[in-house]
Amino acid sequence: MTSFKRTILKNDSLQEYINKTSVYPQQHEQLKELREATIDKYQRRSIAALAVDEGQFLSMLVKMMNAKKTMEIGVFTGYSLLTTALALPDDGKILAIDIDKEAYEFGLPYIKKAGVEHKINFTQSDALTVLNDLVKSVSID
Repeated sequence: MTSFKRTILKNDSLQEYINKTSVYPQQHEQLKELREATIDKYQRRSIAALAVDEGQFLSMLVKMMNAKKTMEIGVFTGYSLLTTALALPDDGKILAIDIDKEAYEFGLPYIKKAGVEHKINFTQSDALTVLNDLVKSVSID
């Protein structure tokens, strides 16, 4: 597997230590498999995926906020989408928007295997259209 650097920290030694002692041991198996498969298929384009340490931070934030609903604009293969879905409660929901359904469908088997597909409403569209429709549908009483 080819590795492309994308992390929060810029110190390689510190980043390696954090990954080995904290990030990788806590990473869900489907996240690990999706990350590796994304790198194998998309090579350099896989840099668009969320870094593993950023994913752990995102998961922590979602849990701390007790989030029930989230929105993801730009899904790619779904690494951050899966990270969020795993962090949400069972009744949580994610509106996922991306124009590239093929990349999302590549990651979908990992999402299904993790058992969180029911939390995701994927919409193939440009985000502006969906966001404009959401704004129009909200009534202020």
